[in-house]
This record gives sequence, structure tokens and C-alpha cells, in this order.
Amino acid sequence: MRGAAPCPWTVAVTIPARDEAERIGACLDSVAAALEGRGGVVVMVNGAADATADIARDRLSALGCPGLVLEQRFPPAGGGVGWARRLAIRAALDRLAPGGAVMTTDADSRVAPDWVRANLFELDRADVICGTILPDPEEAAALPPVIAGKGRVEGEYEALSRRIGALIDPVPHDPHPAHLNAAGASLAFRRGVLDLIEMPLLATGEDRAFVRAAGAAGLRVRHSWRVRVTTSCRLDGRADGGMAGALRRRITEEDPWVDEMLMPVEVLLRRARTSAELRAGRDQRAYGPLWAARETADPALRAPRMRLSDLCRELPRLRVEAARLTEPEVPA
Repeated sequence: MRGAAPCPWTVAVTIPARDEAERIGACLDSVAAALEGRGGVVVMVNGAADATADIARDRLSALGCPGLVLEQRFPPAGGGVGWARRLAIRAALDRLAPGGAVMTTDADSRVAPDWVRANLFELDRADVICGTILPDPEEAAALPPVIAGKGRVEGEYEALSRRIGALIDPVPHDPHPAHLNAAGASLAFRRGVLDLIEMPLLATGEDRAFVRAAGAAGLRVRHSWRVRVTTSCRLDGRADGGMAGALRRRITEEDPWVDEMLMPVEVLLRRARTSAELRAGRDQRAYGPLWAARETADPALRAPRMRLSDLCRELPRLRVEAARLTEPEVPA
């Protein structure tokens, strides 16, 4: 007599990993605790030269957590983190219930105990959830002070940019204070989203490209402070263009590039005003494709990449604009 078929998962957590033998155990411990029996885990080990896959299998077994560990010792050319993340998601769909949720994180990260519950809460309000990525406090404390000094300028610039965007172009499904990050260390969406978009096959930056595609498809993207993940502050990352590279550049370069989501004040204001005009009277399904088309067609809406010196030069005006928008109008 055959045994009963296993129950489909209501949540599938997908994790790409490469040479993460030292960190995958803690990652899986946190994910299993957050799942609280709701589903399982798919780990895609991509070109690892260490025991990441064996450790992941042993840890999932010890935890009693349903899971699957896939391994590609020799990934195809260009088979970076985007490729690994896509394969993990595809494998998860075979086990995921209709209407189930896919969540992604990274092998050098630890999700908060309420991460799954928080994502499910937010998925009742939006289609794609971008969680908050917090630096590992012990590792952050050990970084050279120059990183924190340069980061303070970038942090203030981001906060003021968020405030200005929310004042000019408030988004009903993504209310202020929403952060600006879209990181594979914490994404969540229902499986139906994959009928419209798929994880891009990019060596790096696949997470932001996925979120941009979601917005262009008319999906509601929410940047949530409720959903939290702690991630590594190491300087020897596994993918080019990630956090490790950004941290290294702050140490080695006097005037490093800053995050691409930050832009000159004039472009920030133009984008917010144009977006507000397009959003007026439209729901997200109609607005998303319109904004994507306008952004592609209008060079004035595209910002040049800025360096830290550019931020320092633009910051005084950004402060003035934020204060002006915040001050109440005085009756004549």
C-alpha cells in the first residue's frame, strides 16, 4: 500500500548558495524556525567548492524541516545568482500549493523569527514584498570607521529622498515610511506572480530587475519595515556587485559610487511629479505599464550614477526641498 502523498507547502523559501559552509547552517536554523511548519525550503547550491550542499542536507534533516537541496557543481556560463535563484523557485513550485507563497533569502542571512508571518501579513496588502535588510551588528561593529562615515551621508540622502517621494507621489499600497531596497535576501510573492514575470537570469542585480519588472507589469510592490532579515557584512562576497563589493569600495576608494537608486535632486523631483501625474485616477494595474513606458521613453527621467562627492554636493538642496514640502502653507 502506498503512503499518503505529502501535503503541499503553503510557503516555499528558496535560497541560492555558493561556498557557504560556514553560514548555511545558521541561515537554515532561522528559516526553519520562522516557517513554523507552514512549508519547506529549497537550497540551490551553485558551483560550490566546499561542503555547502552536504551541510544543508544534514541541517534540514536534523531540523525535521521539509526541504530539497539541489546542486550544480559546474553551472553554465553566466549561471550566477539569478540563474540559481530561478532554479530554486522553479523547483519549489512542484511542492507549492495553489495560492502558496514563495519567499527568497540568501545563505549569508538570518531571517527574523516572525519573517514568514510578517511576509504573509504584507501579502494581503500587496503582490511583491521587499523586506528590510539589516547588517549583522557584530560584523558591522568590526568594520573600519570610514565605512560608517561615508554611509551616514548615503543614509541621510536616502531618507530625504524617500520623504520627498512620499510627499509628492504617495503610493497607497506602499505608504511612507517605505525603504528603497529590493534585495534577494528578502522577497516574497504568491505563485501567481510568476504567471506574469520570472526571476531574471542575471549574474547580479536579478533581485532589483525582478522588482522593476513587477512594477512594470502592474503589480503592487511594498517595501516593508515589518519584514526583517539580518545579513552578513563580510568583505569577500560571493557575487560581484553585492554588499561586500560596496563595503570594500568604501574602504579602498576616496570617492566611491553610491547606490544606483539615489539620484540628483532635479531628477528625483521630475520623476516624482511625473509619476504622480500618471498615477492620478488610475489603479496600479493601469499605472505600472504607463510609468514603465514613460521611464523608458523619456531620457530626462533617467539619472546618471552618482559618486559620494555628488551626494555631498546635492545634499543641501535635498534638505531644502524636503523642508519646503514638509512646511505647512501659510494663509495669505
